[in-house]
Formats: sequence, structure tokens, C-alpha cells
Amino acid sequence: MVSQRGARQKWGDETGHRFAVSIRYPRKAGETFNFRHWAEVHMPLGIATFERVNGFTPMSVMVQHETYGMDGEAASADSYITVWLMFDTRAHMEGFLRVHKNSVKSAQLDRDFGNYTPLPPSIMLGEITVFEDMNAVLSRGRPLIEPA
Repeated sequence: MVSQRGARQKWGDETGHRFAVSIRYPRKAGETFNFRHWAEVHMPLGIATFERVNGFTPMSVMVQHETYGMDGEAASADSYITVWLMFDTRAHMEGFLRVHKNSVKSAQLDRDFGNYTPLPPSIMLGEITVFEDMNAVLSRGRPLIEPA
């Protein structure tokens, strides 16, 4: 994890746990999603609101966009984009709840939805696990493959 200053940061709490808020914007037939508005207005507004309420920001924001389904077609994907707000502690992740439970502080965000998406997002909070050692994964997986 690289900070704005370029220094390597520890990611995760003292137990190595990592946390994320995932936000999925569902696709609606015949409608579009304005990714530029989301990236240039809504997301920065959301991060600034988060900081105002909590006094800190997520460690990073990751977004999967230009999505398509298994047939290679955008229309078969069930969402336009999926966003992950990454946090090093559960307490920091729960700052997301503080923002959205405060109707005064989140009102501007709520008013902006119609400017870029046809449907409200689906949101989940939770712990994430990253499997980075592919050799370890392969050592478990290869014996499980049935013979041809």
C-alpha cells in the first residue's frame, strides 16, 4: 500500500485483518451510468464528507468499471461498477456508517445519485482476505483436479 507521500504503509490491523466497504451500482436496462461524474464529483465529494465526519479517510478506493458479463457483453453484467473503500481497521470501516446515518451530512451525496446512476447502490461492509501466495494456493488446488 502506497500513501500519497509514496511511503509503504502497513495495511491491516495488528492481526493482519483488512476491511472494506463494497458499493455495487446495479445495471438498469436501457439506462446508463456516468462514470466520469462518479469519478470527478461523487467519489471526491464522498471522501471529503467521510473525512469531515470522521477525521480520516479510507486508505484507498478501488473501482472495477467498464464491466461485462461472461459473454463479453456489457448488458449481461448485473452492475455498472463495483467500488471498494479499503480500511486498515474495522473501526475505520464503520466510519462509513457514521456518514450515512447522519442525514444532514449525507444529504448532498444523496442528492447527487440521480446525476450519474439510475438506481441506488447495494452496499456491504466486511473483512477481506487476500490470497497473495499463489504457490500455496496451487499446492492445495492441484491435487484436487480430477484426472482427465
